[in-house]
Amino acid sequence: MSNATPQLITALDVPTRKEAEALVERMDDRGVFFKIGYQLIYGGDGLGLARELKRAGKKIFMDVKLLDIPNTVEKGVAGLAELGADFVTIHAEPHCMAAAKRAVEGTDTKLLGVTVMTSLDDEDLKASGYAYGVSDLVARRAKQATELGIDGVICSAQEIEMVRNLSGGKLMAVTPGIRPKGSAADDQKRIFTPYQAIEAGAAHLVVGRPVCKADDPFAAAGAINDEIHAANDAVTHIRPADPEDAATLSEIDHDATKRFDNMGGAYAAANLTGLSAEIYAENLRKNELFWLIEHRDLPVGFVRARPVDDLLYIAEICVARAHQGKGLGRRLLAHMRQYARENDFKGLAGLTWKHVPFNGPYYLHNGFHECSLSDAGPELRAIATSEDEQKLNAIGERMIFGELF
Repeated sequence: MSNATPQLITALDVPTRKEAEALVERMDDRGVFFKIGYQLIYGGDGLGLARELKRAGKKIFMDVKLLDIPNTVEKGVAGLAELGADFVTIHAEPHCMAAAKRAVEGTDTKLLGVTVMTSLDDEDLKASGYAYGVSDLVARRAKQATELGIDGVICSAQEIEMVRNLSGGKLMAVTPGIRPKGSAADDQKRIFTPYQAIEAGAAHLVVGRPVCKADDPFAAAGAINDEIHAANDAVTHIRPADPEDAATLSEIDHDATKRFDNMGGAYAAANLTGLSAEIYAENLRKNELFWLIEHRDLPVGFVRARPVDDLLYIAEICVARAHQGKGLGRRLLAHMRQYARENDFKGLAGLTWKHVPFNGPYYLHNGFHECSLSDAGPELRAIATSEDEQKLNAIGERMIFGELF
């Protein structure tokens, strides 16, 4: 099974589209998020490559670091948003950020403000005429980015905690200058290992040469992904939910459900929303099984389950959008498998949309298989043919998934 995570952003720092495509192919399924910068955009058909990667289901980070008059920035960002860029960089200058914010309204494109390049230190800034050192300038730009509603900033892992504190946790930190143990520092002056950066609170890591120049990019990406998963596991834990968590469960559900709005078609038209705190409180009183997963002591996901036939039925699994891609769903499923085995259930089962990428394909990727209605027990069959389930099936095809021990 692939250990890929979108928290690893591989920088395609090569001169030609052909070389970039070869690198993506060599990484196979261990690379799902790619950065395209100046070298490819200006000299290697980077825009064409971006379109190809999007068609292949990859995520793209257009590292353009725009800095210009507001009208030019707004039009440039709008074009990249139309391309389908997941991330776009702009310099964290107030006028640039405000213009870019206007350009991405109503799109899924996230904006990242460049605070201070990780190749620069205090002496470099002084030589450039800045009155601030690195730390002070990052702090100033992080505050401005927060006020303008920018999604995140590019910063060194050394500034992550400061950025989180200054923004009240609103800004995600995307961190370059990452070097696995044993890698050369090259021209980066403020570097962390993947584990250290995730442990410090980075949302995504930008890694170039340690993957691009590796003899085996597939193995190199796999090793970095392993470090990311290990660091995430170290800062997360799972606990039972109680009635006092009802409002938190509802907030996570409402946030996660917004992903359907971006799918278009019947899913967006259905105007799906999360369950209310009152419903969760009632379900908890009925002794449904709830487990919350916390990331740095912040509740960011949960699973809801109950016994059905001889199985543990997954009624719902949710992870807040800002924390998806960190393996938290995988952790929740592992917890359920362990609980089911310890309590003599014969396996796990659930119902979900068959063709929604983060539903049916997700469960199949994580070891489940599709089950037929005829193979279901009486209680599971009753759920699958219920009126509520038929309403959901009218939006998109539903499937039963399961795993027997």
